[in-house]
Amino acid sequence: MNSENKIYIHADDYGYTKSMSSKILDCVNDGKVNSISIMIDGNSEALTKIKGIKNTEIRLHLNLTSINSVGNQMHKEKLLKLSFLKLFFANKKLKKICIEEIDHQIDKFCKLYDLESLELDGHHHIQIIPWIYKHLTNQERYEITNIRIPSEKIYLLNFASILRITFYRNLFALIVLKYLSLGKKQSSKRGFAGLLYSGIYKINSLEKHIKKLKETYTEFEISFHPGHPDYDEYDLFKKNHLKYVTSINRINEYKLLQSDFKY
Repeated sequence: MNSENKIYIHADDYGYTKSMSSKILDCVNDGKVNSISIMIDGNSEALTKIKGIKNTEIRLHLNLTSINSVGNQMHKEKLLKLSFLKLFFANKKLKKICIEEIDHQIDKFCKLYDLESLELDGHHHIQIIPWIYKHLTNQERYEITNIRIPSEKIYLLNFASILRITFYRNLFALIVLKYLSLGKKQSSKRGFAGLLYSGIYKINSLEKHIKKLKETYTEFEISFHPGHPDYDEYDLFKKNHLKYVTSINRINEYKLLQSDFKY
């Protein structure tokens, strides 16, 4: 690692399930992943297991779109049906319910890990939805020292990537998120990457990307999703999310983070 750069190889979705968390810990223990974000209402055994973890940054992975358990039982039915679009166009009543859930997750995360301040990102990048972002930056319960702002710079790393349908799905999502990130960069202290080539990195393209990012940022993160569930956990997921968490792209990222890439 270049001493002039602070590089976070980051894994999202810790706590989602026991086996997904175990696979993320494999990547931490192998020394590649040095930062994880945590679904605080996830598997309790996994959440407890990392208390006091060393040499690994922990963040809250704010989750409103793939919830299995909620803090607000009174509105559980509404919270279990949320999506990015439903959140984006939420009415005043739904916003109030979601803000209570957001505050619950922040409180639980800080209390479990004995924190007075925190960093956070969001499942499906919900943290940059305007009204959610406004609440996060205005709340005074805890100091939020960093919010992931997914305004990734676009680099063409190899020709093979542009032949993949996944590349264009990722590119569309990235363009939308870059637009929603406008005016928010002051909330993040590091550059972000990992969306455009999510699931399609190869060792050479990842190393090339890291080299380019080193030339641009003194501090940056590349996010991955190496956690994937065992078969006996499939019933824990919403039907429309099962395909997402069992994607071959997640398995590929797990294998990549077990490989001998250099950074």
